[in-house]
Amino acid sequence: MERRLPSAGFKRYLRKQPPVMVPATREAAQEKGASAIRYAGFWMRLWAFLFDLLIVSAINAALVHSWLPFVQTNDHFFGFAVTTVIAPAILYALLFFAYFAGMTKAFSQTLGKMVFGLKVVAADGSPLTWRTLFFREGVGRFIQQAPLPLRFPLLAYIVVACTPKKQGIHDLFAETYVIHCE
Repeated sequence: MERRLPSAGFKRYLRKQPPVMVPATREAAQEKGASAIRYAGFWMRLWAFLFDLLIVSAINAALVHSWLPFVQTNDHFFGFAVTTVIAPAILYALLFFAYFAGMTKAFSQTLGKMVFGLKVVAADGSPLTWRTLFFREGVGRFIQQAPLPLRFPLLAYIVVACTPKKQGIHDLFAETYVIHCE
């Protein structure tokens, strides 16, 4: 049987990469010779986000279904609602934030972004801080997913396709970009 070696892309994700410096303006990028920065567009980011949602949902399902049968109560409506709706929703929200913020802080990318070759960088090129990630993954995504008038919450995602640097609302709040890895 032939032994296959890992691909170069897989090896790149295994080692820690130095932060990518993103110049604030096009003139600064051309001065530094970094004009090859490619911002990740709507479709690439959507596929990476859907991949991440599959991971978070699988972990959440494993956690919820492991304890739900032991604490579920049918004695009264409030107890039933807490154990089957409210507690799992809170657990999912906490897991969602922990996954996206933790992975982005540790690797500047989530598993979905790793698969599709994307990376989150700060606008000034500095390393991502917990404050930046709180605004990006917490406040920005909450506002992005909050119900808008006319019941069209996905309208906020169209912002990625319409901004020149392909930033979502959560990126605008945190002053971050999602770029293609090199």
